[in-house]
Amino acid sequence: MIADGVSTGEPARRAGVSNASASEHATVLRNVGLVHTERAGRSSRHSLTLLGAELLGAAVTR
Repeated sequence: MIADGVSTGEPARRAGVSNASASEHATVLRNVGLVHTERAGRSSRHSLTLLGAELLGAAVTR
């Protein structure tokens, strides 16, 4: 879902969780190098890092 970049609200809506919960998950993914986050004011946009994309691709092809 975040391959092309999404705001925090999009994964929250799709997963049926709060924005705060989605933000916490994004923080964990960012801390391990799977997601990159760009902030503009109060908004955040999350996208996959190269490592995140490679791991996701490996999981999809299994």
